Amino acid sequence: MKPFLTTAEEESLVAAIREQEARAAGEIRVCLSNKFAWRHERLAWRMFDQLGLRKTRHRNAALIVMLPRVRRFMVLGDTGLCSAVPTGYWEEIAAAMSQCMREGRRLDALREGIRRLGDTMAAHWPRQEDDRNELPDEILQD
Repeated sequence: MKPFLTTAEEESLVAAIREQEARAAGEIRVCLSNKFAWRHERLAWRMFDQLGLRKTRHRNAALIVMLPRVRRFMVLGDTGLCSAVPTGYWEEIAAAMSQCMREGRRLDALREGIRRLGDTMAAHWPRQEDDRNELPDEILQD
């Protein structure tokens, strides 16, 4: 099976995550999974927990899970992030990412999700001097 991202694309996504996290006290993770599951959202929440996204200081971590084999993705946020965003926020991110995906721009879809999450985190939790990177920035692939 052809990899979803090239090494260069993966590196550019890591750079995008670092750029957004430099603006905010928040954590963004991206996971590409070839696992098969009937309940995609359940799989994504399991990954959320396994990756420790509920353990951040402000409970404002977010996870983008891309399931290329079934052409699905999910964007999840912890309780702090969810309580700070307006109704329809998650649907807006999904719609923007879906538009890019329909146009065959899979890398742009992930970048758009990362950018929107970063904008939200920066607005609600601007980076402080004592902020530290609580989670790795690398793209997870399984």
